[in-house]
Amino acid sequence: MGVTVRLGPDAARYMIAGRGDPVAFPFNLRWLLPTVCRNSVRRWWVVWVASWPLLAAGAFVWAYEMGVDWPQAAACAALLVALPGVLQPSSTHPVGVDLPAMAVAVWAAAAFAAGWWPVAVLLVLVAAAIKEHAPVWVALWAWTPWALVGLIAVAVAWLVRRPAIDEVTATPLLRRVHDHPVRAAFEHHRRHGYRNAWFMVAPWGVTLAALWAPTPQLVVTVVVAYAALLVATDTVRVYQPIAAPVVCLVAVGVIPVGWLLPAVVFAAVWWRDPVTG
Repeated sequence: MGVTVRLGPDAARYMIAGRGDPVAFPFNLRWLLPTVCRNSVRRWWVVWVASWPLLAAGAFVWAYEMGVDWPQAAACAALLVALPGVLQPSSTHPVGVDLPAMAVAVWAAAAFAAGWWPVAVLLVLVAAAIKEHAPVWVALWAWTPWALVGLIAVAVAWLVRRPAIDEVTATPLLRRVHDHPVRAAFEHHRRHGYRNAWFMVAPWGVTLAALWAPTPQLVVTVVVAYAALLVATDTVRVYQPIAAPVVCLVAVGVIPVGWLLPAVVFAAVWWRDPVTG
């Protein structure tokens, strides 16, 4: 019996890439999972489901290596996986790259933080093959420019896998977004998002506690995360994967240890019906 899913535009392009056809930029750079999973929804489900424990475990190790105690590291991991932008919209389940890229990238960041350089470089290269932004994420999370070595994999993919206008991108709306990303993003957020605190602020939930003790790493990471909206028409699913680990790390350092468990429970329950777009 076949497995059917409702595919959003991004997922549809990954399935096109999975059958070996060229796709538009930047989807042409995200070659690893379409190559591995191809058009098998079951394979995509395996990757998606496996990414959750991988992300949680990696976030725990990363947070611990960044200097917090193990209860705080555990809370950091729990808060991270409870965020709606990490969950992503249902149209990306299971055919999506953000969650798997985060799962691999956070282990790369943990390896950099621990000084496991060969492992770190290998993982950041793998993460870059899943999503081209991943080396920047790792650089922000591990707070090291050395993670940008992963951009070598992105450059190679650009040379080898040339983009083409696929059947999804060829539709009028998505072709306009492709051809004029900055203009499309500005017009979309002007109508729906820039001053909408429900989309721009509220999805952080209890992790907004991080604002009580901002660090240079937090400020730079949040600025980069929200700057990504300048070329994207989505909102929460864009800025949270970039900034979430650092925001959660700073938040657990602010929240008293005795309140970490209630904070995690609140985060998990409050966003049961999340804003993920």
